[in-house]
Amino acid sequence: MVNYLDYQQEVRDWMRDIPFINPFAITLTMYTNEWRDYSQNFRHFMNRLNQSFLKSSNTRYGNKLTVIPIREGSQKTHTHYHCVIDNPYPDRNDEFVDLIKRSWGKTLLGLSKSKYAIDIQPMYSTGWIEYITKCSSKSDIRDSVDWDNMTLPPAREVL
Repeated sequence: MVNYLDYQQEVRDWMRDIPFINPFAITLTMYTNEWRDYSQNFRHFMNRLNQSFLKSSNTRYGNKLTVIPIREGSQKTHTHYHCVIDNPYPDRNDEFVDLIKRSWGKTLLGLSKSKYAIDIQPMYSTGWIEYITKCSSKSDIRDSVDWDNMTLPPAREVL
């Protein structure tokens, strides 16, 4: 049997080791808790974001942004995703933020008209990883990490 706190620490340690270039701490809120597949909505968002930001690099070569998505929510709080999305082009930060807002607004569950629907901040420390892996607002961290929508950076050659 896996100890919950040990699992939480393992996930945190693993996430801290991911090599980010220019990470953003993002919260995306969904307008309803009555939905069959939140993961599908997030996947739709990431497909739009990858296509609009990476353009032909996404289409021709299958390149994708690095993303770590974690779902939270309960009967008392709207379901939402906390995530880290890496912008590999720091000189395009304003465009990146704008495309996140537009891509989220085009999803079925995006709350783009509310000022509380999207929060986008540069991720300056691993404190965001501690926060998104917290125990509150989750039934179980093992079910909260959206492994299906996680995209890791490509492996680098070791010389």
